[in-house]
Amino acid sequence: MSNGKSIIGEIVSWLLSLSVALLVALFIISNIVSMTMVMEQSMEPTFIQGDRLIVNRVGYFFTDPQRGEVVIFDKNPIERGLIKNMINEIKDIRNNFRFRFTGTAEKNLLIKRVIAVEGDQVELIEGEVYVNGEKQDEPYINTMTYSRGDTYWSVPEGKLLVFGDNRENSLDSRVLGFIDKDQVKGKVALRIFPFSKFGVID
Repeated sequence: MSNGKSIIGEIVSWLLSLSVALLVALFIISNIVSMTMVMEQSMEPTFIQGDRLIVNRVGYFFTDPQRGEVVIFDKNPIERGLIKNMINEIKDIRNNFRFRFTGTAEKNLLIKRVIAVEGDQVELIEGEVYVNGEKQDEPYINTMTYSRGDTYWSVPEGKLLVFGDNRENSLDSRVLGFIDKDQVKGKVALRIFPFSKFGVID
């Protein structure tokens, strides 16, 4: 009997340790650093479908997103907080697995480049992007930037204007409007796959 109790105790102890380890891991990937897989074509040629990226989630606790940074954000505003972030991360992991095995998934997360921050004035002129009257050098795109409605934006407080690098095939601020800074999950910091393109993202 005592031997049976000992085995049960070991199993319970092992399950408890595993549960704690999983919770710690989930806390880290939902609030500090996480990995995501590109599931769309809107950032080509910078990122292609299937690229694996490391996202710095803690950096924006101390600073705001800056022009030119590539960010991951929720398409729709959601509640934030340590526990909420963990719940949202579980949903994102489920979507990544679904995409990996079926090729389809609900795209709640989007990856885009920050074009302008609060207070900036943005205008599209003959396919070129001007921020505060200055034409932008955008070596990461291979097409012109055309409007899908507005050609001028004045970015309000607490908001961002984001475009995909694949300007002809991107669901971005030209359709969605401004993105709230609270929607941003983190900054894309590193590409880890494919290995031939491994490196830090500027």
